[in-house]
Amino acid sequence: MMNAPLRILGSCVERESDARRSLPSHTWTRLEPSLRESTTIDGYLQAAADMTADVIEVVGSYSLSTSLYGNPITVGSSDRAGWEADQVEFDTEAGPCVEALRTGAVFKAIDLAEERRWPAWTAVATLLGFKSAAGIPGEISPGHRIALNLYAPAPEAFDDETLHRATMFTEEVARTIPAAVRLFEADERASQLEQALASRSTIDQALGVLMTQNHCTRDTAFGILRRASQNRNVKLRDVAATIIERFTGHPAADPPPFQRPIRPKSSVSGQA
Repeated sequence: MMNAPLRILGSCVERESDARRSLPSHTWTRLEPSLRESTTIDGYLQAAADMTADVIEVVGSYSLSTSLYGNPITVGSSDRAGWEADQVEFDTEAGPCVEALRTGAVFKAIDLAEERRWPAWTAVATLLGFKSAAGIPGEISPGHRIALNLYAPAPEAFDDETLHRATMFTEEVARTIPAAVRLFEADERASQLEQALASRSTIDQALGVLMTQNHCTRDTAFGILRRASQNRNVKLRDVAATIIERFTGHPAADPPPFQRPIRPKSSVSGQA
């Protein structure tokens, strides 16, 4: 008998079947096993970044980004070079991925030899060996997006057909994120929410410590935290906990007690 998470996944898949009919068959064929095999949303998005080159059939570096606390953050990257190019965008708040996340605009076929809109990002991407780039958003829900950053060492690597595949892939990843969240939380929804609350509380405390120590804004503090997290390949909340203990001499304060909701009994006999 199918277990609870797979029942949820199955129902989500059925609801989204019409949307997938227009996609190349291999896109969902590649995503579905990753969604079934991953145990966290982070793992699923990293798997998606890793498979991008095969799906769109262009050799290059690829990353997926979204916003956390209003700041852009890479959630999956196929390699270090793609991640480094992203960080320049985030530090300068200028680049195709940042704009795609903010506005939903699509940036196609960027020629880095001619690009002038984002000089810092362009310079670093060129130094990393890239000659072509693109930035494609995908809407998770109104106002909440992911963005795929594409980098290639070959000039004019992303033609219209390739960008069409990349767009459909990005949209499909975005479309499956709500299903993935429900899947990963299906068996232990209360503990997942409790963990999320603890994570938010710890991160907020760490931001306060960094703002005090560095006399900086919240956004600057978040940038410091984000870079430390990704440089060390450690979860953001774990870096936050380390910072709190290092600068205050004691562990992060516990979050407020989590009150599990009491589900009222249904008036229909035999249901809860």
